[in-house]
Amino acid sequence: MTDLFREVEEDLRREQFSKLWEKYGAWLIGLAVAIVLATAAVVGWRAWVHSARVGDSAAYDAAVQETAEAAPAEAAGAFAALAAEVGGGYETLARLQEADRRLAAGEADAARTIYEQVANDGGVPDIMRGLAAVKAGFLVVDTASYEDMKARMAPLASGSSPWRQNALELVALTAMRAGEWQEADMRVKEIIADPTTPTSLRDRAHVIQVLIAPHLPRAAAEGEAAPASEEPAPGEEAQSETQDAPVSSAVTE
Repeated sequence: MTDLFREVEEDLRREQFSKLWEKYGAWLIGLAVAIVLATAAVVGWRAWVHSARVGDSAAYDAAVQETAEAAPAEAAGAFAALAAEVGGGYETLARLQEADRRLAAGEADAARTIYEQVANDGGVPDIMRGLAAVKAGFLVVDTASYEDMKARMAPLASGSSPWRQNALELVALTAMRAGEWQEADMRVKEIIADPTTPTSLRDRAHVIQVLIAPHLPRAAAEGEAAPASEEPAPGEEAQSETQDAPVSSAVTE
């Protein structure tokens, strides 16, 4: 009797499963196929990206080696062509290399344009954007206004960027040229006080500080005489007592 009930129960389950399969079987097959295709697409995409990165890396290394002995202008053209072919970080590196070679070739304006393009590219990592901004800043430090340089360096000077000290140096230099001596002194002191500042940059900051010092306000007006002390100095008091003491009589023979 128990076996009969079990067989009936199994028949009912098979019948219910058959009805569900007839109703949803196509959907289940489609879902399974979609999962397989999605997984294959993700794996394929990752493999393609990895392959592209390997290829870009090899192309960049080859360009560096091939232009090692080339004239700056020729090397700049090679890196410009490379930047048009590769993508991602290697494109940015190629653009910065092009700018460096343009600068070496005497094309400062072209180099500055590339640096500024990289610095303003939101798709570039912050560390690379900061480097480009500092490089562009050094190219205009003799001509940019103090306010302009402050605006250029604001994202770096006020944060935790690894280029913070360089940004502060640029702001200090333009502040000196504008006669903002106290502002320049404050920026230089920030550089010196930062324990992460490289030794060479700290040495330059000390030199700038020496140049700033004569232009800072004095604590007391020059030529002002110090107030006379009412009490005699210890040495003067002892000398006075010696002068006032009676001369002892000569020793008789």
